[in-house]
Amino acid sequence: MSLLEVYNLTKYFGGLCANDDISFTLERGELLGLIGPNGAGKSTLFNCICGYHPVTSGRIIFDGEDITNLRAFEVARRGLARTFQVYVASGDLNVEENVMVGAFMRIRSRSKARSRATEILKEFRLEPLAGSLVSELPVAAQKRVAMATALASQPKLLLLDEVAAGLNPTEVDEIMGIIRHVHGDMGVTIILIEHVMELVMRLSQRVIVLDSGRKIAEGAPEVVARDPAVIKAYLGERYAAA
Repeated sequence: MSLLEVYNLTKYFGGLCANDDISFTLERGELLGLIGPNGAGKSTLFNCICGYHPVTSGRIIFDGEDITNLRAFEVARRGLARTFQVYVASGDLNVEENVMVGAFMRIRSRSKARSRATEILKEFRLEPLAGSLVSELPVAAQKRVAMATALASQPKLLLLDEVAAGLNPTEVDEIMGIIRHVHGDMGVTIILIEHVMELVMRLSQRVIVLDSGRKIAEGAPEVVARDPAVIKAYLGERYAAA
């Protein structure tokens, strides 16, 4: 049984079709890249899957259960976590406390949630920053905190929305290492939205491309990168030549 199945998902905002009849499946243990130009509908698709937006039509099956139009907290309780393009942390919580918020999805005891947070902070090399306010951290550290908070909820599926945005090449390499660890060592299935093509092509086992709300390509990274429709809509001739 696939972990995630999306059937004919369509999302309208008034007269604007943000997602147009999108279907795909995701296998357990897979790392799937989701790419496309700005405004293609990638984050909207994440929001529909996670319950932040009700779908106009279509079905979403997660771990064998129909979760179409469940509320966000109900989807999260079933084991689906995500990060956002811009991480907005509570101004009066430090790094450890922010990660504890994720742990409380599964754990009621404050002491056990703190222990879970401590484990995750070690995984993400954030222990020295445990007492710092997230809002005062550099962007790269905030990205790691966002991922750590999501992982603290012990998800079956993690959706990563542009975790490499705004990072320099060294920080991109670091975040790639973390994603490899989460996927390979921690065994978490991942879908990632990303514009940093080096990261997408090196990490993804399969890539889906959206343009103007529609799926225009799907396949292995090296195959998708040579697709004329993808080159025209997103990658450009210079990238394809490289």
